[in-house]
Amino acid sequence: MRYAPGVMPLHRLIIAGLVLVVAGGAAAQTPRPGVALALEVTGGRIPGVEPFREIPADTKIQVPPGVRFVFQHYGSCRRFTMTGGAASFRADGVDVTGITPTETRTSCPRKVTLKDDGASAATVMRSAPRPRLSVSTRPDFVLVGPKAEEYVALRVRRGDEVVLEQRLTGGRGVRWPLDKPALAAAATYELELVPARGNAKPLVVSFRTLDGAAADDTITLVSVE
Repeated sequence: MRYAPGVMPLHRLIIAGLVLVVAGGAAAQTPRPGVALALEVTGGRIPGVEPFREIPADTKIQVPPGVRFVFQHYGSCRRFTMTGGAASFRADGVDVTGITPTETRTSCPRKVTLKDDGASAATVMRSAPRPRLSVSTRPDFVLVGPKAEEYVALRVRRGDEVVLEQRLTGGRGVRWPLDKPALAAAATYELELVPARGNAKPLVVSFRTLDGAAADDTITLVSVE
């Protein structure tokens, strides 16, 4: 059967549409892994970038002149500060052009993975797994992962006492408030993520604070999967 030039037969259109849907679905299920974390954007805006959001691999970020951009690269355990210039992100490093950034060695992020069934596994990134998650007495938590947006608040509990409750907005990060007392040293607490859906159960993981003598500014990434 012949068709007019430029006209695709109906059965071919349907097949092509199915291919596009399948391909699009596969792409949506395989997001690029985060290789760095944006910490600060001041003095202006960077489109698509906000504090406490992960930066995927193979991302290039252009920093407008006068804008201060601070990020932490996971693989190198280094913190970078840029004002202007451009940064291209890989798992094994960062390429910066147009400016020489300030960089400092910092603690590698800890990471705890929470799943729908409540199972969790605590690790220090680039290190062997640890049986228990340990955090500072003034911890910083950042929600990452494919289901991070499904949670609207974070609580820290000790038994029945709610020590901290904070809404999650924007970049999904919680810095320990300056006006809040530090957690007790060498004590066990629970981190509770409150879901947006009222009928869903919170995700909970226990953690232990470091002893009072240990200075620790390590960020804890809470990956919700």
